Amino acid sequence: MRTPNEMIEHYQDMKRRNMGSMYHEAKWQYQDMAKGGDGGGLGFERNGETTCRGINYKGYPDSFFQEVCAGMGWLPVNESTRLEAYSSDPM
Repeated sequence: MRTPNEMIEHYQDMKRRNMGSMYHEAKWQYQDMAKGGDGGGLGFERNGETTCRGINYKGYPDSFFQEVCAGMGWLPVNESTRLEAYSSDPM
């Protein structure tokens, strides 16, 4: 399982390398998954899964995506706080 810090470093590197469309797609996917979403369909199926979350992040809690989004500055502070307070993660 990847750590939030590993993913933050990965996306910071992607941004530095000016990988625009891939970077923006990942940003949207993480923002969606931080709110409990599935990150959208990937256009193929693997092990019965078709979404970003189902294929790449099975078992990762919403808090993982929230931490990456916060570390990347992808969510405003008030949005991050609201996500933590109303996360769909089991307690």
